[in-house]
Amino acid sequence: MSKVKTINLLLYEGDLDGVISIEDTSWNSGELYAAPRDSIKQLIESDACKGYGVYILFSQDKVYVGQASDLTKRISQHTIGKDWWTNVIVLTTKDDSFNRADIDYLEYYLIEKAQSIKEIECDNKKKGNDPKVSKFRVVALQQYLEEALFLMKLIGVSVFDENAGKIKKKIVKKQGQLINTMDKKSLLRAGKRVKAEAKEYVLESGIDLCKDISYAVKQTNKDVFWINPKVELLEKDWSLILNNNTDMELIVLKVPANTFNAGLTKDGNLVIRKDKPQYLDVNINANTFVDITSGVDFSKYIVNRISYR
Repeated sequence: MSKVKTINLLLYEGDLDGVISIEDTSWNSGELYAAPRDSIKQLIESDACKGYGVYILFSQDKVYVGQASDLTKRISQHTIGKDWWTNVIVLTTKDDSFNRADIDYLEYYLIEKAQSIKEIECDNKKKGNDPKVSKFRVVALQQYLEEALFLMKLIGVSVFDENAGKIKKKIVKKQGQLINTMDKKSLLRAGKRVKAEAKEYVLESGIDLCKDISYAVKQTNKDVFWINPKVELLEKDWSLILNNNTDMELIVLKVPANTFNAGLTKDGNLVIRKDKPQYLDVNINANTFVDITSGVDFSKYIVNRISYR
């Protein structure tokens, strides 16, 4: 008879597009968190990064495995140093029972597995630290990994699957071109991780965009567009594409160079992030288009509103 298990799934933003926490009865103290890149703030504010653990950054065709005792700091660093990843998985424990040797072992194993799958590029150039755990601990950690890989597959994360490259994106050949089976409007309704599609849709509508573009989708259950553009953008002509995927509308803004200053306090400035001073912390209200953080009114810079119903 197959082993029966109960799986607990917590959706922090009410759907599968936000931060997810998973536990199951076969996993002792094990815990998995998953989040898209644009929910990193919510992930870090959860319990995901409070202990030792392993993290996996991935996109549809690339993966990177890392480990840390300070997951908040390490994952935050990758929001700057690596711009290709779209999602993150965190593997940790509820009782912070991992030690350095444990996460060395888990990282080493997952890097080795990622490098063995040729359909997906592994961004790790080295295999990590040589694992130094006892033969008894190896058994426990292998059981942990087996369950972690099962749960990743359960939520559709296939980067460690031998067939990952074949199933990562359904595509069909048509007239010599590769066509994504999900049309552009459907992608825009999904909202997240579709900056390229949003930009293309705006350009197809006959609207010019600046070279520098920021994109944000309305936060789940919040009437806010959260953007973290680099401070240096303020010196350039700057376009913003705000995707209100509730009303199925793209709001296009153009901000001329040197319109705003940046500072650590309001006073007419856009506010700089204290933890990452090279970035701004912009939270634009989806109804008034006023930045909640600074009080700056962005509504005067709206140049077009495009429906994609």
